[in-house]
Amino acid sequence: MNTSVHLLLGLAATGVAAAILGAALVRALLGFRRQPSEARAGNSALRPFLAALAPFVERRRARDAALDRKLAGYEKLIVQADGAFLGGATSAEVFAARFVLPVLAILAFAAFGALLRLPPGLVLLLAAVFAGMLYLWPEQALGDLARRRLQAFSRDLPQVLDVMRLVSQSGGDLYGAIRTAVEVSPAGPVRDELARVVGEVAIGTSLARALNNVAARVDSPDANAVFSTMAQALEMGTGVGENLGEAAQLMRKAARIRAQERAQKAVVAMTFPLLLLILPGVFIVLFAPLIIQYVTR
Repeated sequence: MNTSVHLLLGLAATGVAAAILGAALVRALLGFRRQPSEARAGNSALRPFLAALAPFVERRRARDAALDRKLAGYEKLIVQADGAFLGGATSAEVFAARFVLPVLAILAFAAFGALLRLPPGLVLLLAAVFAGMLYLWPEQALGDLARRRLQAFSRDLPQVLDVMRLVSQSGGDLYGAIRTAVEVSPAGPVRDELARVVGEVAIGTSLARALNNVAARVDSPDANAVFSTMAQALEMGTGVGENLGEAAQLMRKAARIRAQERAQKAVVAMTFPLLLLILPGVFIVLFAPLIIQYVTR
């Protein structure tokens, strides 16, 4: 009996320790979602640990082609995420985080286990599970952040294009339409990119080059189609007002098609939980009374 009570208390204490550790990690690692401007400024508590390993990763990158390809992929995702990951971490620091975070998790669980006198096997198991999760977390979280920003960009772009079209059809030029869109559009990735266009033009970059830079940074089909078309129209001297309206309509149509595809895939995705979780309960409710009656006869 005492052994069972001790085991239950150990499990409860381990759960509390895991919750405390998880809250600390979420606060340290996911703060960029609440304050992306501070994250880009490099205010993450993990940056000193990551920056210490970044030079070693860069030296290894020069000798390892596979690592160079992986870091190049990280750099692309960092640009798409607008640098709002782990306090503006570089690709080398993101790679280093895959090793720093598991080590910190193991040390934290070892300290909690020693402090609370938990069973060593249980502490080792939990530390291994959390270390494995944190090893995979940086790459997955960076990709998720970049993907969500691209989705927000595609969602907001049609409305911004409508504003630019109205300004262009009212007699304004494309640069004036962009500045107006920056002033009246809600905060989001589209306004951020257009504000960057205005800033690049202010320091002497041509408008066509600045638009092409947006297409390169965002690197999505919608951005490539819209901003490359605007850049070509500028170089050829043609109007862009009607093209902006057509692009907005095409993007809305594409968004509806994607929504319909996701709805159709959701039916297939629900099949497994339906078979595994719902139908067994239905069968138990229907046939359990019959089985009980047959057994008790």
